[in-house]
Amino acid sequence: MANVRLTIGYDGTHYRGWAEQPTVPTVQGELRRALAQLLAVDAEIIQIQGASRTDAGVHAQGQVANVHHDTDRTEWDFVRGLNALTNDDITVWSAEFVDDTFNARHDSQGKRYRYRIWPHRFPDPLRRTQAWTVRQTLDRDAMHAGAAHLIGTHDFSSFRAADCQAATTIRELTRVEILEHDDELVLWVEGTAFLKYMVRNIAGTLVDIGRGRHRADDMPAIIAAKRRAAAGQTAPPHGLTLMQVFY
Repeated sequence: MANVRLTIGYDGTHYRGWAEQPTVPTVQGELRRALAQLLAVDAEIIQIQGASRTDAGVHAQGQVANVHHDTDRTEWDFVRGLNALTNDDITVWSAEFVDDTFNARHDSQGKRYRYRIWPHRFPDPLRRTQAWTVRQTLDRDAMHAGAAHLIGTHDFSSFRAADCQAATTIRELTRVEILEHDDELVLWVEGTAFLKYMVRNIAGTLVDIGRGRHRADDMPAIIAAKRRAAAGQTAPPHGLTLMQVFY
């Protein structure tokens, strides 16, 4: 039986996240339906392992998944076939046969996320599903200073969702950087692993710093508190994109 690794992009606007649910549209569910058609098998026997369980409304440029199959389909058959059988808001960028033991989630060595912020009084209609509109001026220097405190290995309990079930809250971030591009603020976050809502909570806290609700030098105390209430708001999902998974 072969194991194929898929690299996938999607606009998450109309999906209830990556993970399949019985009564709502999900990216995993759409891929399962398309794979069943492509491989001419019952959808129930297809097991799709994704690298990241992106939330409802979150996008991906470089999601990775793997599927075991017992057919003579080629790598190009997977790319061409799945792009023909899925909705236009999902694209399979590549397919590659890999070792049978490869697991998209467990073999990941890290991920890169992007969060887009549109700090303007009026929303941009072309960004409304891709960036968070923050309708006030932000102190960008303070946001840069706050972001710098997050780099390194910390207990990120203050930045996880209340229902996060991770066994440990210790994570390592190797990059937390805010760049300016076309009047946007673009937050880049890279790390070895992430807690539920962690990037969105980081983005929300940095925006609160930019608004003056927290100071940049409050960040060490926020981390040390290990309480979700100590940090800032949860940023909305539509500004977030999973850009790359590292192996």
